Amino acid sequence: MANNVQDSAMMICYRECLSNLEKFNGGEEQKILQFINNIERIGKMIDANDDILHCMCTAKLDGEAKRWYEDNMTLTQWENLKSALLERFTTSDSSSKIFEQLKERKQKSDETITSYYDAVIKLCREYDSSMSQKMMISWLQNGIKDSLKTHIKRQMKLLPESARTTQAFLKIAKDEQELQEEDSSEQQATQSYLPYITNTVSTTLQQARNDSQNVPTSTYSPSQHPIYKRHKHHAPTSKYSDSSQLPPNGRNSTLRPPPIVRKQESPYLSTNNSKHYEEANVKSYSFPQHYSQRRPCDICQRNNHRTIDCYYKTTNGCYKCGQSDHYIRDCPQ
Repeated sequence: MANNVQDSAMMICYRECLSNLEKFNGGEEQKILQFINNIERIGKMIDANDDILHCMCTAKLDGEAKRWYEDNMTLTQWENLKSALLERFTTSDSSSKIFEQLKERKQKSDETITSYYDAVIKLCREYDSSMSQKMMISWLQNGIKDSLKTHIKRQMKLLPESARTTQAFLKIAKDEQELQEEDSSEQQATQSYLPYITNTVSTTLQQARNDSQNVPTSTYSPSQHPIYKRHKHHAPTSKYSDSSQLPPNGRNSTLRPPPIVRKQESPYLSTNNSKHYEEANVKSYSFPQHYSQRRPCDICQRNNHRTIDCYYKTTNGCYKCGQSDHYIRDCPQ
């Protein structure tokens, strides 16, 4: 019962395919080899013998091809009819075009292995319906991508001679392409992390440099403590040692006098450097020898300046008391 159902289904498919098969009229736009291949393919559905194939073929002839057959009714065998049709309706120009297409057929960058395989096999059968497996494999290898060519040839040579078929070529090519695509995906995934890793390392190194530059040092540097330089704005006592720096007349006499030069201790210096700095400070702010030999100021009794240069002198009369009836040397105070 099951076989009957299967046979009925195959017969339905056979009739459908045969009715949809376009008739061959012998025109240049149609290819006789493709027509014959379609006849044999449909006949396999019902295991058609040569007589049935002969009937199928003659029933689908039309136009010039039908007239040719009517003139050659003696061709009663399928193989004879097939050979005569190929000889009559296959032009040398058509064969040359197919051959050129085979030579120029290359796998495109975005073309799958299966698509390329089908196109080349079709051209091979159009050029020569009886082309050997070895020749078709040669055409397939000729146009496949360079990245796959060497690997496929190596795998094909490992097979025994009888196993080197077009189907074996297709399987090896598909497996090799999948492996290369997997490797490419892994490389892209790895490269996507490189910018992040590079940026992280650069940031870490830059932060380390900044931290090393910001580390404080205990070594004394005079340039870091400008308040101890001898300068007219910073020297605590030599400010009035020069007459060009006297305060203007009428300056508030109640201001406290500048401090006498003493040894200065910097809070920035370590204990090991304090003694050296004190000696340098005293030496820098020591007054010339002729100051120490001058008589004390008549106003403040200090010996580091002249009386006329004293900060506390008055503006009129006696420098000391301000009265106009005597000089400072006669001042009763």
